[in-house]
Amino acid sequence: MKKLLSIAALLPLLAGAQQPKPLANLLTKGSPEFKQAIRKYLARDTPSVVGGQAAAAGQFPWQVSLGVAAIPDAYAAHFCGGSLIAEQWVLTAAHCVVGNEAADLSIVAGTHVLNSDAKRVGVQQILMHADYTSADKGHDIALLRLAQPLKPGAEIKRIALAGKQEEAAILAAQTPATVTGWGATSMGGQGSRVLNYARFPFVPTPRCNRPEAYNGAITDDMLCAGNESGGTDSCQGDSGGPLVGQAGKDERLMGIVSWGEGCALPDKVGIYTRVSYYRDWVQACQNGSAACKAIVR
Repeated sequence: MKKLLSIAALLPLLAGAQQPKPLANLLTKGSPEFKQAIRKYLARDTPSVVGGQAAAAGQFPWQVSLGVAAIPDAYAAHFCGGSLIAEQWVLTAAHCVVGNEAADLSIVAGTHVLNSDAKRVGVQQILMHADYTSADKGHDIALLRLAQPLKPGAEIKRIALAGKQEEAAILAAQTPATVTGWGATSMGGQGSRVLNYARFPFVPTPRCNRPEAYNGAITDDMLCAGNESGGTDSCQGDSGGPLVGQAGKDERLMGIVSWGEGCALPDKVGIYTRVSYYRDWVQACQNGSAACKAIVR
């Protein structure tokens, strides 16, 4: 799993959010990424995309940061990424939010720099895929309903989900994928205050399943992307963030940063939750349909 890094202290009231709980009380629950952020902050240990480059303002306006609500500094609070897919909905990885309650979380949108004055919005509801388990890494997807809608602007825009036909066309065109995040810029390194991005090819599943790569572990609900020679990859702190493909002049959300072995290692490209596989699930959950198979908090 692409893990986290970073941390900071207590409290301001977030827009629409409940009063955050004391930090030490939150160490008994939540995802490993969430708890690691708290431990680092309490120890006053400050923390992206490996081999990437800094993004410009508004270049990736769908990218959001998922943070610990009880930590006021957005950079220190950051532990996962996410994608704005509607004014009140963020798509992220299940492993980022497993064990958490909505009140534990906040998001930052509308900025490519995680500063202490970044605007944060509370999370009203978590909808995690009911079949997710950390053991097999499948179904690594979750929706966050925000406490208030985000008004679109130059640095806040939603991204459309790739359908199966669009995905097939993007993969056939062999255009590079783009991954973004505030995670570690080297394996085991510190996170970045400035959003980073990297571009690299999608990797066919049969190649990803070679013995020297992932030896059959890649299933139909996963996508592989990265340089097989190593050098660029998503890394710690990028979990839950977007993997984007280009459909003509339009961007499509193809994947969610999910897991991998190390960061930017040869033959160990990044593994992403395949968005087209879960598009119907996402729409069912947004519409409140009985077809939404989710654990709701």
